[in-house]
Amino acid sequence: MSDEKEAAPSTVGAGPLVIVKGGTTPSSYDNELAKQKHLTEVGRAHQDKQMRAAAAGDAMTSQGFVSSRLHSLRLLDRGSPRLVLLYMNRDGTVRQHGVSEVVTLPDGDELFLMVCPRCLERGVPHGNAQIQVRKSHRKWEIDMKRMGEFVELTDPYGKPFHVKLIGTVSSDEILRCANFNCNWAVRIENSKVVEV
Repeated sequence: MSDEKEAAPSTVGAGPLVIVKGGTTPSSYDNELAKQKHLTEVGRAHQDKQMRAAAAGDAMTSQGFVSSRLHSLRLLDRGSPRLVLLYMNRDGTVRQHGVSEVVTLPDGDELFLMVCPRCLERGVPHGNAQIQVRKSHRKWEIDMKRMGEFVELTDPYGKPFHVKLIGTVSSDEILRCANFNCNWAVRIENSKVVEV
């Protein structure tokens, strides 16, 4: 009779995932992150190959004449208005900035993206450190007073560039990073991202 009990499948299901604060992540999580990082690198290599081919344009090669161009149906370009998010230090100074687009989904919902700096510092790939802030999940509003204003920012290589503002965003609700073992939580007021 004890053999029958051992052979019977569990009705409870898999046990709960236990998270130890400051502990290590499960190997399945680490493997999934490594897989996503590899796929990102493969995608970037393919995109770089496309860009090199398009840069060649019309050319004669050993295989014959080649004409290559990139076409995009993207509606936004570098001159399109965007959000500039200012990630604040506790003393009120700006630690870093982020540029985001406001996107309207086919179902009418709106969203913008922000990045969790804690996840980036832990080595999480950039694509996995993004937070989608949907209007249907967290209430946020755009103040249009600064719409059309240009802001000068500096890229990671020290080169200045300009961004045309769509306005400033504010949310009274707490926005949290949903990544494993991350407790980053913020509020946004006039595009200032302040940790809570």
